[in-house]
Amino acid sequence: MERSEREYLIGLNLIAGLTPRRMIVLLDRFSSPKEMWNASQGSLAALSGFNFEVASQIVASRSEKALDEELERARKLDVNILTILDEDYPPLLRQIENPSAVLYVRGETRIDTTRTLAIVGTRRSSRYGRSMAGKLAQDLARLGLTVVSGLAIGIDTAAHKGALQSGCTVAVLGSGLAHIYPASNTRLAAQICEQGGSLVSEYPLTMPPSKWTFPQRNRIISGLSRGVIVVEAPQRSGALITARLASEQGREVFAVPGNATSTASAGTNALITDGAKLVTRVNDVISEFPDLAVLNKPSSHEAQQREIVLPEEERRVYDLIGLEPLHIDDIISRVGISPTRAAQILLTLQMQGLIEQIEGRRYIRSP
Repeated sequence: MERSEREYLIGLNLIAGLTPRRMIVLLDRFSSPKEMWNASQGSLAALSGFNFEVASQIVASRSEKALDEELERARKLDVNILTILDEDYPPLLRQIENPSAVLYVRGETRIDTTRTLAIVGTRRSSRYGRSMAGKLAQDLARLGLTVVSGLAIGIDTAAHKGALQSGCTVAVLGSGLAHIYPASNTRLAAQICEQGGSLVSEYPLTMPPSKWTFPQRNRIISGLSRGVIVVEAPQRSGALITARLASEQGREVFAVPGNATSTASAGTNALITDGAKLVTRVNDVISEFPDLAVLNKPSSHEAQQREIVLPEEERRVYDLIGLEPLHIDDIISRVGISPTRAAQILLTLQMQGLIEQIEGRRYIRSP
């Protein structure tokens, strides 16, 4: 049976030793994926970034049987396989230094990279971080933009869920699409596809996650996106790797400020110090993209709907409460009202859905 060039590329992507960088070297050196597939051990060993051992592994691992099994597996799982040879391959991703030669996509195959923005952050997120990620994602999706993230617990999950409240989202996995990770987000992954979004991975379908697959996939998150918003990240964080890659790829980098004493915000605060744009609301992001600014112009009716009209005392309490938890005693002392009056106002604001009470008699603004 005569193979297509894209099938040879998919088969080569199954070989563990063929990293994205080595795959690009092959694409530059040989005239076609078929020639790459049939290359001799000697010709491979002579290439930059290869050696005799790597070349030997590649030659030994080429398997038409494994390729046929992967194609059948993709068919059964309703997964589309894009290659860098295909017209539908995301154009923005094609521009990065080491684009994925192969992309597995479940859900919507066409990803409009003129309207993609990434939101990333730590797995060990705070309520503040999750709230900010969810609200930013929801607001971006409401404008018709697609939120890209990594399906991890914490900030990524909050971003995906926020986007699904008003639009769609793309999840880039650090594992094969037949091995959803974390398993706790299996339902979320299904929901992303059901609501017009996409699950994306460069890894073979059954490949499990490992400590190197997540840092490697981060270049795809940034590569698919016009800008990257880091919500919460400690000094050593995969989200900061994504931010660095975004900067190297010529993408915009944004950061949400956090508590100066919080280790979870140390990385994001450092990004702002180093020049990342500070973000507290969706306007801060959209303003950096003139072609998207028109999306963020509300009608006069919408503007009226967004205006919250409150009596003076209630307004003072509401303005004081943000996304960082605030104890009732601090509210009483800073607003200068009695405990009884504070309790009345807080209850009223809760009933209007404007604030929420959390543990320890503390309050936060509703996202």
